[in-house]
Amino acid sequence: MSVPITLHAFLVADVGSTMTHVWLVDAVDGETRLIGHAEAPSSVPATGDATAAIIEATQRIEEQTGRRLIDNNTLVTPKQAEGDGVDGILVCSSAAGVMSLIIAAVAGDISARSAQRAVRATYTRVLQTITLDDAVRQEQVGVMADSGLTWIERQVQTLLGVRADGVVIVGGIEGGAQDALIRLAHIVGLVSRSVQIGAQGEQTHNIAQRPIIFAGNSQARDGVAAALADHPDLTMVDNIRPALEVERLDPVRREIVRVYNEQIVARFARTSGLQQLSRSPLRTTCDAAGIIARFVAETAQCNILMIDIGSLHTTAHLCSQGRYSPVVLGGVGVGYGIGALLAQRGVDAIRHWLPFPISERDLIHWLLNKMLRPHVPPLTREELLIEHAVAREALSCVLEALLDERPDARYDRVFVGGGVLRHAPHPGLIALTVLDALQPTSKENAMALDLHLDSLGLTPACGTLALSEADAALTLFERDLMGNTPLATVVTTLGEGRSGEMAVEAELRVEGGATHTVRVAHGEIARLSLSPDRYGTLTLRPAAGVRIGRNAPGAEVASELAGIRGSALGVVIDARGRPLRLPDEPQARQQALWSWLMALGVEREPLPYPALDTVVEAPPPVLSSAKSEPRGSRTSQLRLDERPATETPEDSIEQDLAKLRQTVETPQKKRGLFRRN
Repeated sequence: MSVPITLHAFLVADVGSTMTHVWLVDAVDGETRLIGHAEAPSSVPATGDATAAIIEATQRIEEQTGRRLIDNNTLVTPKQAEGDGVDGILVCSSAAGVMSLIIAAVAGDISARSAQRAVRATYTRVLQTITLDDAVRQEQVGVMADSGLTWIERQVQTLLGVRADGVVIVGGIEGGAQDALIRLAHIVGLVSRSVQIGAQGEQTHNIAQRPIIFAGNSQARDGVAAALADHPDLTMVDNIRPALEVERLDPVRREIVRVYNEQIVARFARTSGLQQLSRSPLRTTCDAAGIIARFVAETAQCNILMIDIGSLHTTAHLCSQGRYSPVVLGGVGVGYGIGALLAQRGVDAIRHWLPFPISERDLIHWLLNKMLRPHVPPLTREELLIEHAVAREALSCVLEALLDERPDARYDRVFVGGGVLRHAPHPGLIALTVLDALQPTSKENAMALDLHLDSLGLTPACGTLALSEADAALTLFERDLMGNTPLATVVTTLGEGRSGEMAVEAELRVEGGATHTVRVAHGEIARLSLSPDRYGTLTLRPAAGVRIGRNAPGAEVASELAGIRGSALGVVIDARGRPLRLPDEPQARQQALWSWLMALGVEREPLPYPALDTVVEAPPPVLSSAKSEPRGSRTSQLRLDERPATETPEDSIEQDLAKLRQTVETPQKKRGLFRRN
């Protein structure tokens, strides 16, 4: 006899750096369902207290549902017989901050690269990477001779100015050399020491208390431990590269996540008030997303890619072919994280996606405004297109990092989330933004890719709930997330062809309805409408030399009978080529970008803008101080790519935002940057 499962009523909160989301879940007809959802601007940046935003969002849910959940700013618990209150609140957050790390590795293209992949398991950023093979290269080009310093002296001098939260030491295959790792450990030990002179002239040696993770040749452990004998926070884990052809990331990832949770998250939970509020320990949002991604991939026996574009962070979680790969780009986002994104991609990369002329200066001003005020929504069509251009580059960054680890990444379903996508006014803009950055090839499946938009932001809620009630989390995912998220069924043609020549003919026979046909040329994207409550049968007839998925070139491909489920966009046929190449000529690129917007229904009128090459460029604003001038000098200038090695991209821009506020335009309620009502 089965024991009945007790279902509880919970508030689940996701505290972000810009917005806080709260969901009310409760039992409905014997299963856990979503009852209400609300969001409010996060109170963490202003006050450091996360509870104020949670209370505000919960009060909005009270208005939606008529339930009494808050009494005198206190949660009503447990759930009462008349339906008021909840049994508890579960919280995850991405607002705890970024953990900065130093990587010390033997080889830059082997162990250091593996360490870079491993540290992306949570919200981290690498401030400095030192490698021994870099010393050899510098010696060959005469850098050390010119400076008068040895390589070790140069590294110590550099690292003394870097204030990191932790160090990761990697390198050496099993059974290989040990001296190089011990040498690296001595360098780390040197930069962790500081000398203070007391009132009587006595010297005191202090050791920086920061975690050190050793993931190198296990035979060097004793020597490394001896070199770092004064460091109580030294942890040994399995070798990240036990052999040249073997990469073992999981032990290092688990240790980095543990350190982040114990050092960063625990402190944030205490200072933000969440420690007393949450029924269970505070979890990170990226961990919650990773948990539900793995859970669903195992349950549904499919390959899943989950992507989220946040204000401060961009994340991807791939569960494919029995492997799980998280990629968390800490500090890279579409709001507070624009500074790091600009440093990586540059302004021109963002402007490349815009179908209207804009000077570099005006674009930088808008981006800095967004960085200062990430919660302000776009006010004009042009601002909306800029926001989605930024999102494309953030997605491209996280995809490149994922493909660096998993070049053979395969996935059947893609779930995308983030406020910039959820609040987009048209599903076609969402799909175009994702496809432009993701550029799926469909080579991993026979025909099509299912694209889902997490329109309610439920992914972290499901992951957080899974830690307490797994069955409830799975029901919530299947019934409320999956039921409301289908965005498009995407078919990608593979094969070269001249622009304008037909690539594929697609026929969609709607069950109980009409049959629709579209011919898509090379360089074009098109759609066949199929509403969410309908099903259809799709037949694809590619041109000679063009193939669909794993099928032979020119082979006709058909879905199962009524095998295509309806969605917000229906079926999208992408014949723009892989990799996607925008035209170099400005006017051709402008026309292509606008034609794609029209093809997916985002725009209906002809291009309303003058040619891209008509804009008059103005000198860009000063972003940071010059090397030849003191920091803060008003006359000095330094491009983003010229910042000192010990500065992070975010810091370079943050330090001069006060000066830029004098030139950055304040968002208007009725008119935006482009003076359009």
